[in-house]
Amino acid sequence: MRLLTILTLINFRLAPMRLCLLLFSLASIHTVLADPVPKTITLATTDWCPYACQHQTDKPGIIHEYLTQVLKQNNIKLNVEFYPWHQSIEKALLAQVDGLLTAVVEEAPSLFFSSVPTYNYQVCFITRSDSNWVYKGTSSLNQIVLGAIKGYSYNEEVYQYIRYNSEQVNMKIVDSGGLKQLNDMLIKNEIDAYLDDSRVVLWALRDSKRKVKLSGCLKRKPFYLAVNPNLPWANEFIHLINQSLSDPINLQLLSSIKQKYR
Repeated sequence: MRLLTILTLINFRLAPMRLCLLLFSLASIHTVLADPVPKTITLATTDWCPYACQHQTDKPGIIHEYLTQVLKQNNIKLNVEFYPWHQSIEKALLAQVDGLLTAVVEEAPSLFFSSVPTYNYQVCFITRSDSNWVYKGTSSLNQIVLGAIKGYSYNEEVYQYIRYNSEQVNMKIVDSGGLKQLNDMLIKNEIDAYLDDSRVVLWALRDSKRKVKLSGCLKRKPFYLAVNPNLPWANEFIHLINQSLSDPINLQLLSSIKQKYR
């Protein structure tokens, strides 16, 4: 009886050590199996200034600057490539690039998204300054010819409207040229309104004599970084980026970068 008691006590005292060894072994296995994050990450985007600016080396964009510095803290270089938005999505899905600089789940649901947003955006209806039309739900869109960009996510209600009316005469979808093309179409009266982020429009037209206005906006939404889930280091990278984006120091960094783009 005493011998059994002694053996039980010995096993009980050794249990924490065995648990530690087990956890260490599992951690070691995870380290061996997980591919290291590469030293250079390539993310695709479109010319979406002030978030990502294709031809402005002095001001490459809020998110371009932000993620460049965040990744640099982790000894990772960020390479950003610019394409029309639907091509950026295709390249990310085909792993021709590692992922997308800014995106929402609706645009590419099969990609692996960070759980912490990088920033937010607000889509608005842009009209000529002399227009009397104001967005009052999707039923009000039947009164106008609307322009939108292929592959962009708006909100669910508007997305469904665009999807079901994409071939109708009152719906114009552009797959290249983006904001500039939509603005040209608006001024030429080829469309009555178009959809885009309010910051993007105000930034693009800050020095322009073109008179436009915001005629109703959708709810503000967060956007995220996304990578192809088939990359062997995808889990490690997303874990790392979530930690970095949650850091209060980096939130202050984002705030300071935003001040440059006012």
